[in-house]
Amino acid sequence: MKIIRWWGVLAFAVLLLLITLVWYFLAPRVIASSIEQSGSEVLGARVEIASVDLALFPLSVSIKGLQAADPEEPMTNIFESEEVKFAIDSSALLWKKVVIDELTLTGLKTGTQRETSGALPGGRKSSQAIDKVVELVVPDVANFDVKKMVEDADLITLKRIAAFKESKEQIETQWDKDLDKEAFDKRIEKIKAEYKRLADRAKDNKLNLLKDKKEWKALKRDIDVERERISSLSGKLKSDKSSLSKQYQSIKQGPKDDLNAILKNVGLDSGVESLVDKYIGPQYTPYVMQALDMIKSFEPSSAGAEEKEKAVVQMGQKVYFKDEINFPEFLVKKVTMGGSNEGWNIDGKGFDLGYLPWLTGKPAKLNLSFGGKGSANFNVESHWPSANKMKTTIDSKVAKWPLESMELMQTTDGNWIIDSGELSAELTGNITLESINLSAKFAIASPKLSFPETLGGWQKSLAQSINGQSKINFELTATGTINEPKIRLKSSIENLFKQAVGEQLKKKAEGLKGKVNEALSEKIGDFSSLQNFGSQFKEWQSKLKANDDVLEQLKGKIKI
Repeated sequence: MKIIRWWGVLAFAVLLLLITLVWYFLAPRVIASSIEQSGSEVLGARVEIASVDLALFPLSVSIKGLQAADPEEPMTNIFESEEVKFAIDSSALLWKKVVIDELTLTGLKTGTQRETSGALPGGRKSSQAIDKVVELVVPDVANFDVKKMVEDADLITLKRIAAFKESKEQIETQWDKDLDKEAFDKRIEKIKAEYKRLADRAKDNKLNLLKDKKEWKALKRDIDVERERISSLSGKLKSDKSSLSKQYQSIKQGPKDDLNAILKNVGLDSGVESLVDKYIGPQYTPYVMQALDMIKSFEPSSAGAEEKEKAVVQMGQKVYFKDEINFPEFLVKKVTMGGSNEGWNIDGKGFDLGYLPWLTGKPAKLNLSFGGKGSANFNVESHWPSANKMKTTIDSKVAKWPLESMELMQTTDGNWIIDSGELSAELTGNITLESINLSAKFAIASPKLSFPETLGGWQKSLAQSINGQSKINFELTATGTINEPKIRLKSSIENLFKQAVGEQLKKKAEGLKGKVNEALSEKIGDFSSLQNFGSQFKEWQSKLKANDDVLEQLKGKIKI
């Protein structure tokens, strides 16, 4: 009897060989298509590959002619690489994980020109676009409808007046109860009657003083309780008066607060200084906000229960969170890169990049060094000991890096471009899932600016002033939390802006303040009569004193 059917084994071997050959020849196309498709989707512009070579023993991939288009300038590549080579850990594939021992990128270049547009069909997705266009238009103070501005405003002063009147009414009602003459007179009459009874008994027989000793002490206690009540009310009287006094002071401050609130809507709450915050700064912060949004995406969802994968690999147990979009099971243990472009070269190293960071048990590190006419060094270290704990440290410096055709900002009139200059920069700080503490300083020496020819007035004056500077400085700080970041930008352009706007706007702004104040006075009316609330407190204080005097006289007559 034949135990082994050799024709079946042969058929299986042929089938396995065919599958292997088909996979061997199709895999490069599948890999290239997957990278191009997913990369384009993430970047928002075309990611293209010239060819992919696959080796089976050991399993390794070589990607040639990788280029990624700039979504903002589709005819330019953000970067391109002559070759990307990496070897894959075959055993990790059994656990649905891609582990690369070493990834090598050679022939890196940036800002290269494309032969065809890298724009995606149908345009870039709106969710990926950054709105960087700024409309540099200072409000025309002369055209403001002051009466409408005041009429439409939810005035703080009127709210404070209403609150003051309500508080005053409540206090008056309470004091009418506390100083109820009929109730007080009943208590006093009771005390007086007891005093008269004990005093009469003492006249009849002096020995009654000793017999009635407990009653006399009880009477004293009743008088003391009543006087303590009066003392407590005196303290409350001072507190109530102080409360109303503070409210009245806030009413007096109200018109000024209303003025600032109304002018803030048009960027003039602090004169020209507030225009700086309104027009100089926001155009530089979208990139910061986008970076913070990316960091937020690393934080796992807190909703749902945790589920653990039973299969244990070298990295430990994988933790999944419900409703979380997990990153690909992808880890690069080591990265080396190098390349050169006109005027500069790059060398870089990285360790433990990609993957869900907390699974490696090691901090991810990346170092990039640029050389050429200037120098730049970027160091980032990110440590995720767990899914809910992270600390990323950044320490980067740029020294005397030559600039060519650098976009300063986009405006509705056109782009402001620094044609030449020398950049020095420093970025330091750290980010955790709970807090942000970043500081970035930039300086551009000898800036030569080109700007739209259609500019006129203060905008043209500002552009020309920038051109005349030996150096322009920027300092950006980011603090707070990832969910509520506080970003502040300072720059030497602020003073140039103030000069460009000039004294004319200052005078117009002051004139507008005067008109708004007049309109406010007309709508709010005269509230000076509210300050007479003090007369009632004098009346209440007199009643308390009179009551206390009566009690003090009675107590003074008690000789035991």
